[in-house]
Amino acid sequence: MIGELVTSWTGMVWEIFWGLALGFLLSGVIRAWVPAELVGDKLGRTSPRSLSLATGVGALSSSCSYAAASMARTLIMKGAAWANAMAFMVASTNLVFEILIVLFSLLGMAFVLGELVGGLIFIVVMAVLVRLLVPSAVIDAARENAGHDSGGGGHEHHHDHGGHDHDHDHDHDHDHDHHSGHSGHGESAMLAKLRTAASHFHMDVTMVGKDILIGVTVAAILSVIVPDEAWRAIFLTEGDNPGFGVLLWNAVAGSIIAVLAFVCSVGNIVLAAVLWKGGISFGGVIAFILSDLITLPMLSVYRRYYGWKAAAWMALIFFLGAIVTALCLDYGFAALGWLPEGERQVSLGRDVFGWNYVTLLNLVLLPVAVAAFFWGRRQGGGHCH
Repeated sequence: MIGELVTSWTGMVWEIFWGLALGFLLSGVIRAWVPAELVGDKLGRTSPRSLSLATGVGALSSSCSYAAASMARTLIMKGAAWANAMAFMVASTNLVFEILIVLFSLLGMAFVLGELVGGLIFIVVMAVLVRLLVPSAVIDAARENAGHDSGGGGHEHHHDHGGHDHDHDHDHDHDHDHHSGHSGHGESAMLAKLRTAASHFHMDVTMVGKDILIGVTVAAILSVIVPDEAWRAIFLTEGDNPGFGVLLWNAVAGSIIAVLAFVCSVGNIVLAAVLWKGGISFGGVIAFILSDLITLPMLSVYRRYYGWKAAAWMALIFFLGAIVTALCLDYGFAALGWLPEGERQVSLGRDVFGWNYVTLLNLVLLPVAVAAFFWGRRQGGGHCH
């Protein structure tokens, strides 16, 4: 049992590391390079065009949910509308290439289509719910909190910015040079920006690193110790034609399980396959995957970034959006004849430590991430003390 847990935990960490590293690195680069007016012009208002742009950029970012939250915060601080930043998060965790590949290898093409269609439905539903339900005062307060280094938590990691808002990073690039103990004279603008990006990378990793490790541990435990019979009892399996109540409950149950167990959209697809084998509905699987954005560690991140009120509203919006999306997929795919049929066979024997794209990306990004982390810590360390 202990050996299984260790193997599962190590495999999950190995599988999600590259996505985390890449997402945090991109977030640091965006924060250091992207002018506020550029994002404000493109994503400052909620419209079909801006929502599509945010979705497209998110899908290209290849990020994990934790890193996506950091990048969405960056977009908000740069002037993006709330719904557009949330659309970026959804696309970044659910419409990226790597998750579709893992879904296809474990569960088949129907789930790839479900994830693509479901992700788009989710974004539209989420944008509508934000406009209809979330008070503007909550969004304004969240935006103000986002401009502070810790958003209400983890101050010990962020004194390198001296309490200044990230919106003004371009005014403080040289401050980092002087405080780090290095001469800024003659330093290129490119190097100054890279130093700022490394500082942001260190800040983000130290801010949510503990949450990620807790999430990985919980997911590893559940994937090993919970038998299939327990899942079937939870999902009220009733044959090939479940009624509305069962489908609704499956969607709710999938989201709740995700809240308690989710790691990252890519790393948790194995657990989604376990749930499918255990009897959850098709839409319930997608609701489970979409709910990566409301896990307990993620809610803690939102609280730190935006404050409690905004975190609570985000949890409600994402939860309702996942349920509506799951029901749309269950009934829509059934009408089109796209639901998987026959015995629920899933492939759970993938060797994550084999020579594959995960290994290659980890080998590339591991030294880059380590270098960025310690370089960023050195920038902050000189100023913190």
